[in-house]
Amino acid sequence: MSSLLHFGWFLGAGFGVQGWGDPSFGIGYDWKQPQVYQDAARLFEASGFDLFIIEDGVAVPDTYGGSAEVNLAAARFVPKHDPLPLVPYLLGATSELGIVPTLSASFYEPFTAARLLTTLQHFAHGRLGFNVVTSGSDLAAQNYGLDKQIEHDLRYDRAEEWVEVVRKLWRSWDQDAVLEDTERGVYADFTKVRTIDHDGRFFTVRGPLNTVPAADEPVMVQAGASGRGRDFAGKNSDVILALASTPDRMREYRDSIREVAFAHGRDPNSVKVLFVVNPVVTANAEETASVREARAELTQAAIDEQLQSISYLTGVDFKTFDLDAPLPELTTNSNQGTLENFVKSAPAGSTLREILQVRARKDGLAIVGTADEIAEHLGELGAAVGGDGFLFTGQVHPAHVHRTLDALVPALRRRGLIRTGFGGGGLRQNLLAF
Repeated sequence: MSSLLHFGWFLGAGFGVQGWGDPSFGIGYDWKQPQVYQDAARLFEASGFDLFIIEDGVAVPDTYGGSAEVNLAAARFVPKHDPLPLVPYLLGATSELGIVPTLSASFYEPFTAARLLTTLQHFAHGRLGFNVVTSGSDLAAQNYGLDKQIEHDLRYDRAEEWVEVVRKLWRSWDQDAVLEDTERGVYADFTKVRTIDHDGRFFTVRGPLNTVPAADEPVMVQAGASGRGRDFAGKNSDVILALASTPDRMREYRDSIREVAFAHGRDPNSVKVLFVVNPVVTANAEETASVREARAELTQAAIDEQLQSISYLTGVDFKTFDLDAPLPELTTNSNQGTLENFVKSAPAGSTLREILQVRARKDGLAIVGTADEIAEHLGELGAAVGGDGFLFTGQVHPAHVHRTLDALVPALRRRGLIRTGFGGGGLRQNLLAF
């Protein structure tokens, strides 16, 4: 059996500031222009990556302490530009790499999303994907006329119908509807274009779509972590963007997704579960030890960075808790899986400081070591988990991308873990190749 794994890059910072805090910030590039992302996409494709996922969000976070100060000072989650206009630039710079912008099922109407994605898929020649989120933030909801975001599981119910309507619209034209018969003067056969007449719980959409269908529907990506999220992802998604800090958790998560897919009549092998990792490449053992020590240091800045991130992602203001007292039982209407993973980072009854210390020491997404050590670890981890592959995460400023990939990709190739060529059939075909 092939040991090949799928690889991609998850730009968790979205179309936002790249390289803030790095000594090379802004040298030779402007993060607000397409070039830095195009350069990164070319490198990803040359490295054998299948896809490039670009996160997005639509709020200025001020959950932590009731202020946006920490986020704006650190360029964390804000500013963030819309990734959709960036997509054609990335497609034009590459020929095989899958490009995957993020769309919110809570804020994009299905007709708008279906029409926009079909248009981009024509540009992409089958290389387009879309990362569906349900946007749990009340701050985001308040930018779209709501007082707060709707209840967690109800958001997923709505997203289920959203996906159903989008796919109905994509299929409202038969693939052979366009004739382009100049002799008879018939561009399209009206009998092969139909209304969808969808009248559901959340959406009423007549259809048909008024765009020509693409040869293949865009690949759907999702990151369901809660029980309801896993059910949604396993039922609908082609790629799962997954977070898990140990091999056991990775294996449990992947198995649960495959069970859901099978229960919904899908081939589990058609659903690719890609785990997010943060490779930190060092030159030797001494540098590895130094980097690990530095990353484990729990400074006030590190505390603020972790807590403002988890506050925004969960909607819980962690600045209100005593660092040296056990956390109370917490619930959220936002990202439930994110909150659960954070709280369970340390044993039950741990103080907030102890949780942060455990996370700083372990940093579940980080893999620190030489290129050969990281490549070996990823190969062993993929085999142990039975996983489909990994998404590297991090910003795409030139220094970071090259620091991560220049030595690591050759090490992966020496072990036969990463593809050395593409089939030319588009993103879906590349994902299903192994």
